[in-house]
Amino acid sequence: VTLKPGQSREFVWSTALIGEDDGGFADAAEVAARQQLGAAQWREKLDRVKRRVPAAGQHLVDTLRAALAHMLISRTGPRLQPGTRSYARAWIRDGAMINEGLLRLGREDVAEQFLRWYAPYQFANGKVPCCVDDRGSDPVPENDSHGELIFAIAEQYRYDRNRELLAQMWPHVVGAVRYMDQLRASERTEANRARDPAFYGMMPASISHEGYSAKPMHSYWDNFWALRGYKDAVEIAQWLGKDEQARAFAAARDQFRAELYASIGHAARSQGVD
Repeated sequence: VTLKPGQSREFVWSTALIGEDDGGFADAAEVAARQQLGAAQWREKLDRVKRRVPAAGQHLVDTLRAALAHMLISRTGPRLQPGTRSYARAWIRDGAMINEGLLRLGREDVAEQFLRWYAPYQFANGKVPCCVDDRGSDPVPENDSHGELIFAIAEQYRYDRNRELLAQMWPHVVGAVRYMDQLRASERTEANRARDPAFYGMMPASISHEGYSAKPMHSYWDNFWALRGYKDAVEIAQWLGKDEQARAFAAARDQFRAELYASIGHAARSQGVD
């Protein structure tokens, strides 16, 4: 194409993302109709929760809608992934927090699909894998995972009130609590208290932070998620009318919370943090 100064020409190329399609030049009107259809489909996906803001805040709403679109685009089937460029796997850490965003934005259906897909990868002993990919569950210890799964289950119910789904998820809650109990029991020893009181009763050292991959470390990140998991486990048991388990979970929650606060106090004093 030879263009004269100031002249312009427009061409439209169309090809399928999947399937057999050699592509080719398309009629501009047809493509415009397809674009309008695609835009309508995206509005249906993104606008289930309406937001009214002053004109000055519209850019925040636009960014929020774009972020929701990224969450949906980055999926592989029900698998929520933190990005498409570097990650071909799903973390329960990312998934629990992505689910929270999906729930707030009216996509309970997508959040439920992830929950139903991820929960069965839990190990028989109750351990929640940090991530899952095409090979299955990753056995690497990241001790924030267990509380995150419980949190995701509780949040799903808070938004959709699907009691049948909650009952189906109950065994996963029980398993995760049992495993957290075992983890903290391993740290509730006098030898551990003598070594460093801040470690007593906490989640064991893990690699739940990239900076810990060379050497497992104790992390308050793990402990905060564990406490969140204990709190939500109590509520889930109460919602399902499982009073005995609710009392047992509450006792574990209260004991862990007291030891966590004591740990923070020891760590602050030993490190000179005011």
